Amino acid sequence: MRYIINEKQDKIVLKELLKNELGLSTRLIISLKQRENGILVNGRHENVLKTLNAGDVVELDFADKEEDTSEYLEKTNIPIKIIYEDENFTIVNKDANMPTHQSLKHYTDTLANALAYRYRERPYVFRAINRLDKDTSGVVVTANNRFFADVLSRKLKSGGFHKKYIAIVSGRIDIDGKIDAPIKREKESIITRIVSPDGDAATTEYKPLLACDDISVLLVTPITGRTHQIRVHMASIGHPIIGDDLYGSSSEYIDRQALHAYTLKIDGIGEFKAPIPDDMMELIRRYFENDEIS
Repeated sequence: MRYIINEKQDKIVLKELLKNELGLSTRLIISLKQRENGILVNGRHENVLKTLNAGDVVELDFADKEEDTSEYLEKTNIPIKIIYEDENFTIVNKDANMPTHQSLKHYTDTLANALAYRYRERPYVFRAINRLDKDTSGVVVTANNRFFADVLSRKLKSGGFHKKYIAIVSGRIDIDGKIDAPIKREKESIITRIVSPDGDAATTEYKPLLACDDISVLLVTPITGRTHQIRVHMASIGHPIIGDDLYGSSSEYIDRQALHAYTLKIDGIGEFKAPIPDDMMELIRRYFENDEIS
C-alpha cells in the first residue's frame, strides 16, 4: 500500500496517520513494525513518532510471505462459487456439506483448502471473517491480506455486517416476528446451544415469504451473532428448521438444515447475494409450485 501525504496532513505524526487516518489497529501497526519493509517513509525505515511532511511517501507492506502460511493447509482442487474477489477480499457462496475451517475430521475438504488451491500461485493465508456451519450454505467473506482482515473484522465487531438468511421451517408462520431469547452452551456439550435466562443476549427477526400448514419460508435477520442462533431460536418457538437433526429432526426431502446465508451488506463496501441453492428450491417447490421469492 502506497500513500502520499497531502497538504492538510503536513506535520502529521506517522503513528497518528496509521491509526486515525488509515484506521490501522495497534496490533497491525506492531506487526508491520516487525516486518523488514513493513513501514517505509520515502523508501527508508522510520520511527512511528516521525513527523511527516506534505509529499512524503508512506509504503506499507501487507502482502503475505511464505513464512506466514500454514504448512498444514493443503491445496485441494474443490469447485467453489465466487461471488466477488479482488486483491483485498474474496466472497464465496459456500455449498452445504463444506466446513469453513479445517478440523480433525475435515482436513482437506474445507473452504480453506479450496481457496488455498485457488490462490496457489502466491503465499496464501486463510482469513474467514464470518463463518457458517458446515451444513449451512451461503455468503462467506475472507480477507486476502492482513490490512483488510483488520478492516473487515472491526466492521463485523462494530455492527457493520448486515446479514439476511433464508430459512425453511416447520409449521405455518403468517406474520413478522422477533425473538429475544438469551443463548448459552448446553451443559456437558461442546456443540449444542440452548435458550436460557443466564445466556448471552440474542435477537432474531423474521419475515414470512411463503407459508402453508406444513412449512414456512422465512427471511431471517440475526441482530446478534450467537453460535447456532437462528437454529436455536426457531426451535425455541416451535418452528425448527427443516432437516435440522440437532434442534429438530431430519427430513426425507433435504439432507441438511434448510438454512442459507442469502445476503450480506458490509457498510462502506457493498451488498452481496448468494442465490438460494437447488436443494432448498426443490423443497420449496414441493409446497409452493407457482410462487416466487423476491
